[in-house]
Amino acid sequence: MISLLLQPIEHIASTDILSCGPETPIYEAASLMVQSGCGSIVIMNTQGEVLGIWTESDALHVDLSEEASYQHPIQDVMSSPVITLPHSMTVHDAVVKFRQHNIRHALVKKFETIIGMVSLSDVVLCQGPEAFLGLKRVGAINAHPAVILQGSDSLPVAVNTMRQRNLTAVGIQLSDGSFGILTQRDVVRLVATGQRHAELGQVCTRPLVGVPLSTSLLQARQVILHHQIRHLGVFDDHNQLVHIIGFREIIQSIEHEFLLELHEALRERDEALLKSQQSLLLADKVFESTMEGIIITDAKGIIRSINPAFSRITGYSRDEAVGNSPAILKSGKQPPEFYEYLWRCLHQEGSWQGEIVNRRKNGLLYTEHLSITAIRDEHGEPQHYVAVFSDITQRKLAEERLHFLANHDALTGLPNRTLFIEKLQSAVGQAKQYERRFALLFIDLDRFKQVNDTLGHHAGDELLIRIANELQHIVPSLSTVSRLSGDEFTILLENIVSMQQVAYWAQSILDAISAKSSVAGHEVFISSSIGISIFPEDGSVADELLVNADTAMYRAKERGKNNFQFYTADMNASAIERMKLEYGLHRALAKNELEVWYQPKVALDSTRIVGAEALLRWRHPEMGMISPGQFIPIAEESSLITSIGEWVLDTTCADIRSWRDAGLLDGRIAANISGLQLKYSNIVETVSRILKKYDLDSSVLELEITENVAMDEDSGMVEVLHRLQTLGIYLSIDDFGTGYSSLSYLKRLPVRGLKIDQSFIKNLHQDRDDAAITQAIISIARSLGLDLVAEGVELEEQRQFLVEKGCLCGQGFLFSRAVPREEFAELLKKQGVLQLVELGEPA
Repeated sequence: MISLLLQPIEHIASTDILSCGPETPIYEAASLMVQSGCGSIVIMNTQGEVLGIWTESDALHVDLSEEASYQHPIQDVMSSPVITLPHSMTVHDAVVKFRQHNIRHALVKKFETIIGMVSLSDVVLCQGPEAFLGLKRVGAINAHPAVILQGSDSLPVAVNTMRQRNLTAVGIQLSDGSFGILTQRDVVRLVATGQRHAELGQVCTRPLVGVPLSTSLLQARQVILHHQIRHLGVFDDHNQLVHIIGFREIIQSIEHEFLLELHEALRERDEALLKSQQSLLLADKVFESTMEGIIITDAKGIIRSINPAFSRITGYSRDEAVGNSPAILKSGKQPPEFYEYLWRCLHQEGSWQGEIVNRRKNGLLYTEHLSITAIRDEHGEPQHYVAVFSDITQRKLAEERLHFLANHDALTGLPNRTLFIEKLQSAVGQAKQYERRFALLFIDLDRFKQVNDTLGHHAGDELLIRIANELQHIVPSLSTVSRLSGDEFTILLENIVSMQQVAYWAQSILDAISAKSSVAGHEVFISSSIGISIFPEDGSVADELLVNADTAMYRAKERGKNNFQFYTADMNASAIERMKLEYGLHRALAKNELEVWYQPKVALDSTRIVGAEALLRWRHPEMGMISPGQFIPIAEESSLITSIGEWVLDTTCADIRSWRDAGLLDGRIAANISGLQLKYSNIVETVSRILKKYDLDSSVLELEITENVAMDEDSGMVEVLHRLQTLGIYLSIDDFGTGYSSLSYLKRLPVRGLKIDQSFIKNLHQDRDDAAITQAIISIARSLGLDLVAEGVELEEQRQFLVEKGCLCGQGFLFSRAVPREEFAELLKKQGVLQLVELGEPA
């Protein structure tokens, strides 16, 4: 740690300094901060002199209720003066300054020129905080309880609250129950745009990204960096917002540990210095016993004294070194300009420090961290030079190893995403300079998850290593193979000549990956889907090429997998259309664009309505009715399905309550539940809460799950289903017959009904196979004591067949399509007040 504290602050200072003049209006300074994404702005006059600083925290003191306050010059509200530190000051001495002046920021000056800004956070980060962050949990930091305001509250209320409580952010409770956030940076943005009286729900940032209390600080920081945000919500086990933390809180949480280490290191140093001042003999002992090598030269640079550590590190004895110049250690690795700069610093500033490669007496090179200080006489002339150095060869090797690990995948040794992006950007630059073309191949393994889930992660890792080796052997020399993440690989084929050449390599990769191989003692078959983008036709920058190759890869998957696709413009149009749908879906709930329709379930022998299935519909204000087949997959992939599913349950139960109060309904309504809802949305608690909200008995609600979800033994589904059964919920399996059911497993599931998939009903009146399958399902249900519902009944012949074989309930166009809630209520009214029966019993 001491070696880190001895490095100059210019190594950790930020060189990007945002500045403005003292007469700049507050709103304009705020606008500059918003545009540049800075948390502070330095105020300078026309001569370049620093007058003060204004930060995001200062923005809370702007009176939002007075428009004139936005026009005040920034000099009226800036903090002054700004502490300035020399660039050669050590990190240790900078920390002392911070503590003396009770500040967190200081400007860095070099030869009378401001070169950057350094903060206490920079100091802590340079110490390598990952060790602290990885061991500490979010719930263990000393964070204040989250302050939560309502979306209907005004902006001045929020700013006053943040100012009075010294907060950097507050949570905003929105009308739909979700949370947004208002931060100091948002306030700066609102000051910049002149907004004063808006409601918080209109100006806050949404949604609030959050993590559980058990998350490590290292994971929390990674989430903040991934989402490019500055604050993070912390939720307890009941999904209650308990804290709002930012990068500042994460840094502050480890500053205590860091400062304890720093204090101990400084204490030890101060004690040693005090004792050395008290006794020259002790100073001699320190000189003799210190682990750092020490050289003392005269004004001409001739060695006059060395300590034992010098001999141990360099191999030169005292007799061999004294009387010679330190040039005996020269390795020839530094150019003459290096030594010219070193001596210039010694003459002008009296000191120099840095890293240098020298040569031991035995000829071996080593790297040392060297500090040289000039000892001047009473006239200010150099009398001696004292050089203190430590051998950091092993540390440099470790740093190189860490650099490799930071830029390469730990499992395969391939370049990771960070290094790949660098190489891709470099390839773009060279291709532009020499007018060349290159291809980017984006490879995603098909069905890799099955290997992991079936044979375990060790087998999956073995397979990834095998594929990485195959790719490296297949591609031509000078190509770059990378592993982005999981089962995604990329390949850069530089200086290509033709598309046929790229297609040849792509097919070779497909063949190599799909070759039969043995993993963990099992024969496995794996394939891949490859998307290809070409520079410059498919993009002129790295990000564009990567996105387009990824888009082409998804097209390859859509076309059956185990193939490659070149990027085309229509793929991008399709991707944009999908993004529009996803964006619109985020707004659909808030804009009341979603609707619940109901398709009646009828007793097949009498056609009387005995229930209904609740079905989700989206009425887009511009695109009209959007098919569920278009937006449901998007909702599941973007995790919106949990909030939408909860809304469907709430709306359905509200309608049930209404119909029961009107005497129209005395039975059960079914709603579909996705696998994601069962896994991640606390479905049991949600259902219980909604039923209690509308004072409904659990018997009025039926939940339908797909066959594949029900059979997922490893995901905890069965436990959730049993808890729903204990709650009294009627469970049924939707689309039965289309999955891969195990009948022995099926009989252990807590389900009470099966729905025969409409694909078997459609042609059962004229297709013997469909008729036989349908009859078999009816027999299975009867033997297991399960109720049956036939989907997609459209013809009278189908109804008669089902009744004859013992299926007594169905739904389909023969009886009614799915209709809006008002039309369904009319159907109930026409039928009269019904005493609905349990499915499977005679109507």
